[in-house]
Amino acid sequence: MFETYLLPVRTAVTLFPLLALVVMLPVAVMSYRRRGRAGGWTTTVFYCFLFYLLAAFLQTIIPLPANPAEYCAEQTYASTPQLRPFYFWDVLETRARVSGTWLNPAMWSTALNVVLLAPLGFFVRYLSGVRFLGAAALGFVASLFFELTQLTGVWFIYPCAYRLFSVDDLILNTVGAVLGWLVAGPLIKILPELDSERDRSRYAARVTASRRVLALLTDGVAFGVLTVVVLGLLQLFGVPPAVRNPATAALAVLYFLLVPVQTGSTVGKRAMLMRIERTDGKRPGPFALLARNGVLLSPFWLTWVALSVDHWNVFSQPLQLLIPVGLVFSLLVVGVWTPLAVFFGDEPAPYERLSRTQNVAIVRTEPATTT
Repeated sequence: MFETYLLPVRTAVTLFPLLALVVMLPVAVMSYRRRGRAGGWTTTVFYCFLFYLLAAFLQTIIPLPANPAEYCAEQTYASTPQLRPFYFWDVLETRARVSGTWLNPAMWSTALNVVLLAPLGFFVRYLSGVRFLGAAALGFVASLFFELTQLTGVWFIYPCAYRLFSVDDLILNTVGAVLGWLVAGPLIKILPELDSERDRSRYAARVTASRRVLALLTDGVAFGVLTVVVLGLLQLFGVPPAVRNPATAALAVLYFLLVPVQTGSTVGKRAMLMRIERTDGKRPGPFALLARNGVLLSPFWLTWVALSVDHWNVFSQPLQLLIPVGLVFSLLVVGVWTPLAVFFGDEPAPYERLSRTQNVAIVRTEPATTT
């Protein structure tokens, strides 16, 4: 019996790293904008909450039928919802006469229905300070979502309901959420306080290496999405393929040069509440930004140039050697020198030295400078 309940947990353990990877950037952006940092106890609690939500959802749909058509033809017990409140009492009494109390599967099923949403009540109170009625309402809505997922065969993916919709589950799940909210009261007093304002005052002015990396990743995702959309539109309107490379280059100039010249930030830096300034505090001009981003992004644009070469012949065209040589050099500068300077030496990156620029944290209206 317990194997049925452990399978969803093991599945959640397998899927959670992928889910965490998907939400990492949005969560980091929200965290930096709210607390001035992406790590810490608050982030740990959030990812615990995320894992719990995944495990709770999988608990309501796993195990899945191996052969849906065959299963739906043979099993009909879940086709009619159980709408009688507190019917579980009758089931408990009936089965207790046969197997006793502790060996009664219905008793364990009832208890687990209560436990299922108890962590939800705890987390919403600890993370958001939700009040009693709010926790009860969230518990009911979450339970209703689970039950409708079962009733509709995972929202019509399966041709029939393979898990029973029961009004008793709504009652027990909601009670569990309320109990979790009540238990959170004394626990919150001994757990670390989740104080966003304290974190912001302590960390918002720091431009850490992780903050810079997350900004770069955000820029990579944003520029990638922009490029895919624009190239897709060009394809849709029948623009010749020869235009794709110039269009990509134009987008790169727009995104990494023209926009920062006007605003002082790329999308990624703005998301992480940073901007670029010259070391004398002034806004950098186009040449400084060209030097900075040209070196920082050199592994990417040199790889793009290398892939754009139709025919390699270094004997007849020796200038082609500059591309792989430049790529190796750029990898050393960006992949080795920069991490050593930023992560371990607390020094400006080589492209910052060359362009005489630095990252500046945006703290409300007053920026705080770090290098």
